[in-house]
Amino acid sequence: MKKKLFRWGRTLDFCQRKQREIDKLQKMAKQFFILGKNAPFLGEEVVTLEEAKQIYEREIIKIVEYIEKEMEEYSKMGRYIEQLEYEEQIFLKLRYEKEYQYNYISLQLHKSRAKCFRDHDVILDKLIVICKEQKLAA
Repeated sequence: MKKKLFRWGRTLDFCQRKQREIDKLQKMAKQFFILGKNAPFLGEEVVTLEEAKQIYEREIIKIVEYIEKEMEEYSKMGRYIEQLEYEEQIFLKLRYEKEYQYNYISLQLHKSRAKCFRDHDVILDKLIVICKEQKLAA
């Protein structure tokens, strides 16, 4: 569950990086097509413009599909988290989305660190139960 939560917390930043990668690929493709056949392409000397265009498009499609898959997982985890109480949601967002440490979270929530650790364990148990219920319902 912790792995899923860490992945959930980093998804938005990850997808933004992938979007920048797409922009970079599109820029590279545009530059390649401007230079024409004389430019080496990915270390290969003989590549037609059409082949290069197809390679760039395939890479972009792969990245877009990966982003869509990640965002689908993000929204599914978000639906699970919405079923928790408000304070538990805040705790998870501080811990996994903003990646704050327990010291800072305890200051923000006005709790002791020990209470934060205990709450974290309880929240993880609740999330596991919610995930199992959703999978059984599906």
